[in-house]
Amino acid sequence: MTSSYCIALSLTLGLMACNAPTEKKQEPVEQTEAASNMDAYPELFQKALEAHGGLDVWRSFGSLKYDLETTLGEEKKETHIIDLWTRKVRITGQGYILGMDGKDVWVSPSKEDFGRMSARFYHNLIFYFFSIPQVLADPGIVYEDLGERTLGDKTYRALKASFKEGTGDADDDLYIAHFNPETYQLEVLLYTVTYFSGEKHENYNALVYDNWQTVNGLKVPASMVGYKFENGEIGEVRYNTLFTGVEFKQEQPDQELFAVPETAEIDSLIVHE
Repeated sequence: MTSSYCIALSLTLGLMACNAPTEKKQEPVEQTEAASNMDAYPELFQKALEAHGGLDVWRSFGSLKYDLETTLGEEKKETHIIDLWTRKVRITGQGYILGMDGKDVWVSPSKEDFGRMSARFYHNLIFYFFSIPQVLADPGIVYEDLGERTLGDKTYRALKASFKEGTGDADDDLYIAHFNPETYQLEVLLYTVTYFSGEKHENYNALVYDNWQTVNGLKVPASMVGYKFENGEIGEVRYNTLFTGVEFKQEQPDQELFAVPETAEIDSLIVHE
């Protein structure tokens, strides 16, 4: 994600019934030779990328589409279309369309029709969770191999990801991906949220990947479950998300899909002093 595109949501938002991350992605992802050099990544991350279909396969596609049912924030059904090269987004729900044209996040006919959750916070949130570990290969990310870590009664290989200053909307967000030590498949993601507070912290939420599907050679989630994470333990369920109708295409989507409608309302980025 070139400049980046994070995610995060670790607050107990009264305005939403969930804890989710902030997406930081608004500028084109550079398909450079350096970015494709697998030696630039830790060995653990290289194995994880291969276990999910390979980075070259991921980067061969220009568009992604999926349908989802989620209880994140509130129960809803949506169709997401993402330009994988620019990270522009179009989300169609019941009574609203949310989009990101490369600069602005907009909602038609209005932000109120989308609901109480911040549209800018949400616009690439689900995509980012859906696309880990591949999106963690984007520029501007710093890696730390944490070795073996135990959650509950299970041991994982853990990789911590942080962001260089100025990367995306929330460069203080942190992620710890927990991979199966034998298959290197992602099983648990811990994440923090700084989009709303602007303050770095290590109060994590957990996302468990409980079911996978293979589409065009890529292993992607069929479902995932968000949990509270307290005192080093995974707690109660916060939300569920189900993915169906996943489609990858080599060509980019029609760019008119992301253009701001005349009647749309812009949701501006929160700026912290």
